[in-house]
Amino acid sequence: MNEFGVETKLSSKSNELLKKLIRYRYVYLLILPGLLFLIVFKFIPMWGGLILSFQEYNPFQGILGSEWVGFKNFTDLFSSEQFYMMFRNTLLINLFSLVFYFPLPIILALMLNEVRHEVFKRVNQSIVYLPHFLSWVVVVSITYFMLSADVGGVLNKLLNQWDMEQAALMSNPKFFWILLTLQSIWKDAGWGGPLSS
Repeated sequence: MNEFGVETKLSSKSNELLKKLIRYRYVYLLILPGLLFLIVFKFIPMWGGLILSFQEYNPFQGILGSEWVGFKNFTDLFSSEQFYMMFRNTLLINLFSLVFYFPLPIILALMLNEVRHEVFKRVNQSIVYLPHFLSWVVVVSITYFMLSADVGGVLNKLLNQWDMEQAALMSNPKFFWILLTLQSIWKDAGWGGPLSS
């Protein structure tokens, strides 16, 4: 109570909270394993990565023994000649993903929902679902096999048969964003899109 004899709202709310904690102590005890998992496997590694960004990390000395350099890593990054290119690539890849990749799983799900023949529907679901389980190394290897100019990729063999000029898609930086987006679409559109990968 204060000097006027009125109990403050703060103390009444803290008493109410304490009563609820005691009353529902077993429910909070059930939350404890999940909370510990979250702290140990999510928050502690995040702090470790945050500390690493301010150090000249040496794997032999570990996080606690590595030299502290403060904002040097950030100033090196932002003053690098390649920072603009890296920043631009990150923005454009995410923009391509948002515009071209994000809607496709929704469209695919709606299209498969309209298929009435159950066997056909299940087979198609499996076909579009399976590439998700391939490693990115396998996806890039398949892309290299299909599009490479120097080892005679499938596309260039077809172009040679039709007496057309070879296309160097894999070695041309202009096609990188498109190839990456197409690889991501092929690999994960059946699984559920960019949010699940």
